[in-house]
Amino acid sequence: MLARSWPGRILLVVGAVFVLSWAGVLPRSLAGDAGLVFAITGAAVLVFFGRDLLRWLLFPVRRRLAASYLLLGLLPVALLILFFLLGAYVALGEFGLFSLRSNLAARSDGLFRAADRVLIRTPPEATDAERLAAVEAAAAEAREFAPGAEAFLYEVAGGRITRVAASTDESPFLTVGAAPDWTFDAYEGAVQTPGDAWYAVVSPGPAAAPFSPADASPPPEPAGASRFALVAAPITPFVHRSTADEELVLRTVWPLWLDGDAEAPPAARPVIADDGRAPFSIPWVLLLNAAPWNPDLGGGTVAVTFGFAPIQLIQGAARGLGEPLALNDRPIGSSLFVVLVELALIFLLIECAALLLGIRLARSITRSVEALSRGTERVRSGNFGHQVQVRSRDQLGRLAASFNIMTAKIADDLERVQRAAVLEQEMETARQAQALLLPPEGSVAVPGFSLAAVCRPATEVGGDYYDLIPLSPSRLGVVIADVAGTGARAAFYMAELKGLMQALSRAHDSPRQVLVEANRVLHDTLDSRTFITITYGVFDSAERTVTFARAGHSPVIRLRPNAGEWPASDALAPDGLGVALDPGPVFDSVLKEQTESLESGETWLLYTDGVSEAMNAESDMFGEERLMRLLEDNAFAPPAELQQTVEDAVLRFTGAETQTDDLTMVLVRVD
Repeated sequence: MLARSWPGRILLVVGAVFVLSWAGVLPRSLAGDAGLVFAITGAAVLVFFGRDLLRWLLFPVRRRLAASYLLLGLLPVALLILFFLLGAYVALGEFGLFSLRSNLAARSDGLFRAADRVLIRTPPEATDAERLAAVEAAAAEAREFAPGAEAFLYEVAGGRITRVAASTDESPFLTVGAAPDWTFDAYEGAVQTPGDAWYAVVSPGPAAAPFSPADASPPPEPAGASRFALVAAPITPFVHRSTADEELVLRTVWPLWLDGDAEAPPAARPVIADDGRAPFSIPWVLLLNAAPWNPDLGGGTVAVTFGFAPIQLIQGAARGLGEPLALNDRPIGSSLFVVLVELALIFLLIECAALLLGIRLARSITRSVEALSRGTERVRSGNFGHQVQVRSRDQLGRLAASFNIMTAKIADDLERVQRAAVLEQEMETARQAQALLLPPEGSVAVPGFSLAAVCRPATEVGGDYYDLIPLSPSRLGVVIADVAGTGARAAFYMAELKGLMQALSRAHDSPRQVLVEANRVLHDTLDSRTFITITYGVFDSAERTVTFARAGHSPVIRLRPNAGEWPASDALAPDGLGVALDPGPVFDSVLKEQTESLESGETWLLYTDGVSEAMNAESDMFGEERLMRLLEDNAFAPPAELQQTVEDAVLRFTGAETQTDDLTMVLVRVD
């Protein structure tokens, strides 16, 4: 009926043109016009023939049932397929964005190397000719991977640029005046100038003489900054080269400035027009924050729109499976999660609409089915005392009566199941939180040290925690702690302690100062019944020293091989009070820091009381002396083997099938 009418025929023809042009059989430029005509014609068909078509479809009862099945069954399946297709689109877009960001980061590293060479080749006493030669060499080096790149060397005094050495005679970066705030530290990213947008890096120079109080006003830069090198390239060809390397299609580079009077330069708007010969690609966008070069500029954002071909992107990902990925950018999953949640909400709304339409169709067949549907909704919401009204004595009536019997019988069982599920979920949450505190095995390696660590909770969760924190190529921070108490509460306190130690260990070089700051924060956070014992040490392979502080924790054992003699061990226990027991004065006065020199071959053991205070059936403790003798007997074993030997010895000593206390150890072998 529809195909015989003139609107139906137009709809079929236009739809065929749209599909063929989209597939590439016909010129792709026809797809947009054909899609618009298809949408208008489809709307006209629905207006003129929608009511008659609906009556024809739903006149027989079997078709009404089929329509209800489609709404309640097949439509959600189709929506699920659409949901996952959209999710795949977002995932591929984020992967393409990650590839582009990684390429830009690699090119930024090249620009940084060029900028650093400018500073290296131009000491403060360098002549103008030497400065000019350095920036020209850096610009030539950068142009190999950044078309149109230029290099500059700036000297700063009192917060103002006093002299510039440049590889070009015409550039917006040749202005002499107040130095932008962002040039006093290492910077990479987009830069706004009066006429264009650039991609630039800044490498700050060495410290100068300190600021004199006699000056009229202090410089805005950090104390000591006196010069910096800048290497910049026009952002459009720079990004174009990156997209080409990653098999992406650059479409536009559009600066969006904050100051309303400044307009984006025309050359930075549409970059590549789709002439139909480019491979099919899906659009995505990269946003780059732009820093202003002149004080009268407001900065803003540079929007880079690019396209990616799904097949090429998947093939590129497959080729890169053998290469390690360093995700040093923000997590890809953050924006992907937001998009998926929004899609899930849309899916839920469409599913609810389909459910309402299905109920209306089913209601026209039998009221008993409607009563059962409402009863099912009540039961699903938790009202198991609801009774369905039996309106007939047929099979549906018997089904309604059976429904009433069923709800009465399952109410008690379901309540018990729900209580068990809540408890199990709580324990699973606590177990996952505990596992996230520990660094993955083999994830931390510092030259000069061999590491082995283990944490065995006595139950699903425990109060023990350790961490290995690389502080520099030669320095390793080792944390071991024990929270008073067990269960999910202890696991959550450990999660807070982990974040705190990760931050404080990078902010302070002194282990004692780290524990002092941790105590001040945790004293007001933990409840009055909870405290934490902790040992934090910094191993330095370059200085061949270890510095540690002990806040009420078990002693640190040092095992020396003593070449030609029997290995010797000793327990080191500098004074310290448990964290969160005191707000600060007593804790600070008691806590001591100790530094020891490191010798090749010696082993340092940090452990919790689950090792030394493990008890057997006669209530005897394993003890530190037994532990030290065990270490001396196995002094030359590898750290992992030595750790396993101690763990097995503790379990044999207790004689229990399962351990009764958390067991945690960290071994550091000096190579």
